[in-house]
Amino acid sequence: MRKPRSHLLPRQRMFVEEYLVDLNPGEAAKRAGYKDRNPSNAANALLQRPLIVEAVRKAMDERARRTQIDADRVLREFARIAFADIRSFTDWDAKTGLTVKPLSDLSEDETAAIAEVKDGPTGGKKIKLHDKRKALESIARHLGLFGKVADRSESPALAAERVRELIRRKVAALARSDDAE
Repeated sequence: MRKPRSHLLPRQRMFVEEYLVDLNPGEAAKRAGYKDRNPSNAANALLQRPLIVEAVRKAMDERARRTQIDADRVLREFARIAFADIRSFTDWDAKTGLTVKPLSDLSEDETAAIAEVKDGPTGGKKIKLHDKRKALESIARHLGLFGKVADRSESPALAAERVRELIRRKVAALARSDDAE
């Protein structure tokens, strides 16, 4: 009986490197030189091998360490966008109407939520925030709020409030863990 290999072959190493580019197994297999008629079949077979799975995990862990990007950081960025409130960016008074606050008056969280600043049609500034709904949906997916476990009989308003409360708790927990560090 043959002893299992303890190292990756060159093409397998290339597959791992290519997989990290876009996390698309079929495309990674093609770029690594696998000639299967259906690269997804080759990729699926590769991703069933413990040695390759371990190499992918180690490479992803190393990339996260090197770039200092992890799931918590991504979730915090989504939270900055999801919980942005337009009132934080603007002032209103009867004389001048709606005005955009100077960027220097905004917090880091508030500026992170801004997608674009440009001159408005009447001379003032116009701001566009990142997509709040998309950020909320991403957080909700992360928290497991969508899918089979969601209660289909629940009203949309109650579901939205439940999502907001779960997100608040998760963000508070993240903030506590940041403070503890």
